[in-house]
Amino acid sequence: MMKKIFLVVLLIASQIFSQSFYNSRSYSRTIFFPEGHLFPINFSDPLEPKIGTQFYLDDKSLELNIGASKDIIHHRFDYWNKVGFGIEFFNWTLLNREAEFRFPVIAADYLFGGYFVYYHNGYKIDWANRIRITHISAHLSDGAYSNQLSQWKGNRPFTYSREFVQWTSTFIHKNIKLNFDALYLFHSIPEWKYNTIFGFGTETILIGFPEIFTKIFSGFDLKFQKVRGDKFETNKNFSTGFIFGNEELPHLRIAYQFYHGYNFHGQFFNQKLKQSFINLSLVL
Repeated sequence: MMKKIFLVVLLIASQIFSQSFYNSRSYSRTIFFPEGHLFPINFSDPLEPKIGTQFYLDDKSLELNIGASKDIIHHRFDYWNKVGFGIEFFNWTLLNREAEFRFPVIAADYLFGGYFVYYHNGYKIDWANRIRITHISAHLSDGAYSNQLSQWKGNRPFTYSREFVQWTSTFIHKNIKLNFDALYLFHSIPEWKYNTIFGFGTETILIGFPEIFTKIFSGFDLKFQKVRGDKFETNKNFSTGFIFGNEELPHLRIAYQFYHGYNFHGQFFNQKLKQSFINLSLVL
């Protein structure tokens, strides 16, 4: 009798372990140049690459954005755990709107770098982590110079460079994403007294219209940093609008944005900006 029970238990155990092995083998795979992003970006973060423009509502300026991030490789270990690696490039340019369809460039900033992502599928809440290593440089251009006066308008150009590592941890539950950020500047010109920035943000799909592939979203990004003094000051960016397509794949967004904080153009890094935008962006 004991032998029969032992054989039954052995048979059941072998089936369970063989099935587990099969499942892990069937889920384990590597994909080069996959579609979409493993890490769910927060559109409200001004330093997330996108293509498009945002029109200032309070003056005659606009931003021209040219950039994209692309996952190069995904590797799935099992149903629960995935990793990925990608690269990103981003140029955001400040222009003036003038007569005769002229748009002189005031300032241009360049970002490039790479990132590593770890994604965990949970039972109710997914957990995504991204580490970015990024370089930013900033420049003034013709729109910041007065030919009549033969001098720069306001700021004179100076060397500006930032290299930083950023860790973002995101918790995802259904249509809600909650982000936490920590950023360390390991090299900067000009130097900052304090080299750390931290913050948090969120993005929510408020309602969807699947028959026309459209969703209404809202989100914000909040960063704490020290630039000119010993106390933390905030950079706040709020967005709300429409997503056309699948937000996990290349898609189009039309949104209202409000930003209040330090200028995101490096040549004006120690100046405050309070501005509303209408943003039209293609997120690749």
